[in-house]
Amino acid sequence: MSQTPYSPPAARVSDVPRLQQPKPPPVRRAVSCLWISVLITLMGTAWQLAGLEASADIVSAATTGVVTAGIVALVAAKIGAGRGWARWLFGVLYVVGLLLWAVSLVVSPEAFLALSPLEQASMVVQFALQTCAVVLLFTRASREWFKSQGG
Repeated sequence: MSQTPYSPPAARVSDVPRLQQPKPPPVRRAVSCLWISVLITLMGTAWQLAGLEASADIVSAATTGVVTAGIVALVAAKIGAGRGWARWLFGVLYVVGLLLWAVSLVVSPEAFLALSPLEQASMVVQFALQTCAVVLLFTRASREWFKSQGG
């Protein structure tokens, strides 16, 4: 049978595999910041469960710590895998958390001051780590990498 201009191509057609780009340093650093934040949260929770830190409601404090660590761990893992939605989810969670924290400090600064120095330090360090992470995740190199990942 002869080839006509209306027949389908004889060559095999397939999608070209996408080249995997290495994770840029800002994304690696942001993910590291998030994992350190998870570790600090779990250490604080363990500290409370061991009775080394006083807590009015130990069950509530432990549940909050574990759920928070779980959410941040999931987001860190998905960001590390190149999922753009996780970057945006973290950005939204960061802004909401920042607003709630700022309002609580303005409305009731004595509640923060009533915390132990260890809890205060933990909150400040996690704020710094998560601020670094959110800034690093929205740099140009990070944005381009997430775009290249298709998500």
